[in-house]
Amino acid sequence: MAQPTEKSKQLAALILQAEASRTKLTETHARFRRKLDLPARIKSSVTGAPAKWLGGSLAAGLAASLFFRPKKKRFPAKAVIVNKQRGLVFGLLTLLFTLSKPALKIYATNLLRDYLARRLTGAARRTPPY
Repeated sequence: MAQPTEKSKQLAALILQAEASRTKLTETHARFRRKLDLPARIKSSVTGAPAKWLGGSLAAGLAASLFFRPKKKRFPAKAVIVNKQRGLVFGLLTLLFTLSKPALKIYATNLLRDYLARRLTGAARRTPPY
């Protein structure tokens, strides 16, 4: 049987060192992934101490409701309501405007859509259909 040479001993040591390094790198990578897995960490924390999480969420909800509470409105002691009599022309104009709102909304939406389409595609300006 042949005696291992100095070079083969160095090669074997290098292979063992590479294998140990690879194992250490794999363990470090697994530990790093566990630390970065936020959903799993939160889930384990909630299942580990549900009472603390419930109390914390209740406190946070209470603080948010107090912080974002609307300001109290102060009304005058007595408001005087003035009943204005509108004429027939004003009533008809109000009715006409109310009835034309959906059509105006569709027209404005189409204008905006065409404008954005031209702007995004760089197409030339379209002439009106009239």
